[in-house]
Amino acid sequence: MKSSYIEKLYLLGIILVLFSCSDENNNDLASIEKPDIEVTGQVPTVQIEQVINILESSMTITAYITDNGGASVLSRGISVSVKEELAESDTQFAANTVKASGEFTTDISGLKENTTYFIRAYAENKAGIAYGDVISVVTKAEVKPVIIVDSESFTSQDKFDETWNMLYPWGSDHNGSARMFSDNVSLKEGGVLEIIAKWTNWEWEGYSTADPHLRITFHSGAIHAKDKIRVTEELPYWEISGEFMAPTVPSSWPAFWISGSDSWPPEVDILEFKGTTSNLQNTVTGPSWDKTIWTTVLTDVPDAATSWHSYKLILRRIDEIDTAVNMYIDGELRSSEIKDYTNKPFWLIINMQMEGASGATNDESIVRSEDQVFSARNIKVVATPQAQN
Repeated sequence: MKSSYIEKLYLLGIILVLFSCSDENNNDLASIEKPDIEVTGQVPTVQIEQVINILESSMTITAYITDNGGASVLSRGISVSVKEELAESDTQFAANTVKASGEFTTDISGLKENTTYFIRAYAENKAGIAYGDVISVVTKAEVKPVIIVDSESFTSQDKFDETWNMLYPWGSDHNGSARMFSDNVSLKEGGVLEIIAKWTNWEWEGYSTADPHLRITFHSGAIHAKDKIRVTEELPYWEISGEFMAPTVPSSWPAFWISGSDSWPPEVDILEFKGTTSNLQNTVTGPSWDKTIWTTVLTDVPDAATSWHSYKLILRRIDEIDTAVNMYIDGELRSSEIKDYTNKPFWLIINMQMEGASGATNDESIVRSEDQVFSARNIKVVATPQAQN
């Protein structure tokens, strides 16, 4: 019994010694100061190489990392702001493509036109994020077209009067047997202009004042735009278009055309029917009225008189002398020429002449017994300025 008691005391002593050692060890561990964790390496260095494809709302930037700071690059891209100072609110665009050489390309979008932006390249590794030098870039200004003739110019008398004059630019007569009168031009519902040609039943009115001086046997109508068309360096691109229903019976001669205002030639006929369903799209050049060069493209439009069709001319400046001249019917390119039209002013004319090049009438002619109606709508003349940057 006594021996058992002594053994228990011995075991208890051993346990106390062990606990005492454990506490000392714990105290020793607690007294050891933990060292600060040091970040090895440096932040990267980065710079912009070039800015390309600067448009109204976007641009593309090429940059490259000159030094990765001794660590892997975690992210890279371009920081964009309207303020020169770096701020947390700056928009960051991540790189779209990355090369092993360190070069990367970033597409920037969602910008405002004609606005100065401050841009920096950025790159980040485990040591932190770094920015390159700031540069400024101005987005392109939106090229806004100049509307010379609005498509609604036939929707009211006020709008018509703002845009158009009656008759030809030179008066009431031209190269046929019809004399132009404002009473033969009218505005209809839906923004439609009508020109009506009527036979005079031989009432004596003399002869046309224009070559070939035919006897006046019809009353008809003509209008011309107040503003002239002129392809220049400042306005190098023009679109002239409209929709028409044009008579095609013999001796009728409707036209939608531009004619030189300082001299003749030049001339471009966008729509011209001479008593058949073949539309003539002509260009005329030459040093004088008696020395002209013509190009003509014929297009059959079987229902030209009963259905609306669109006719369009596009003028595009090539250089100080030449202009590209393209003509369309219902959106299809029909005629393509290069002519010396740059810097030459033109009148825009809509008219319906009679006889002349469309053929003389006789007692059986439809045009003597039935009025001929030339209808037009949605006439547009738009010039696009040269981009400034």
